[in-house]
Amino acid sequence: MMQKEITLERLAGILDAYGASPSRWPADERAAVEGLLAASAEARALLAAASRFDTLLDMAPAEAPSEALVARLMAARPRALPQAPAPAPARGFLRSLVDAVWPYGSPALPAGTLAASIMLGIMLGSVTDISLPTTSNTAVAATLDTTAAGDEFISLALADTVWPEDWMQ
Repeated sequence: MMQKEITLERLAGILDAYGASPSRWPADERAAVEGLLAASAEARALLAAASRFDTLLDMAPAEAPSEALVARLMAARPRALPQAPAPAPARGFLRSLVDAVWPYGSPALPAGTLAASIMLGIMLGSVTDISLPTTSNTAVAATLDTTAAGDEFISLALADTVWPEDWMQ
């Protein structure tokens, strides 16, 4: 495994954050820090200063907080936000139906999209000429078969309820 390169600035940051005890240093940088300490007198001086500071911190008495301090801290703690009132259970039939069909928030966007598509269909249908060919158009009239079989297919396509006798069998 390749060892990381540690600078004196990074060593000072590690000692400030974790102290002089190697057991508290980050595990992935511990070997590199120990290598720098073995090679550099400046690094050993930084470690000695951090060790003296740790000793001073260890000498400081650790007292339990007073009741007044605990009370002040508890009074200053963030409070839970007030709960919003529950929605009224009595809802209209139409609103319940809309919520059942579209439970993702406001139904305005899908309703607007549906209305726009209907209007587009009406507009395109009104400007498009869909007239049936007349007999004067010879090319189209030649393709239509006016025999009995053609009439039967036309009546079937137009969903006539009165079918020719051939279809009854």
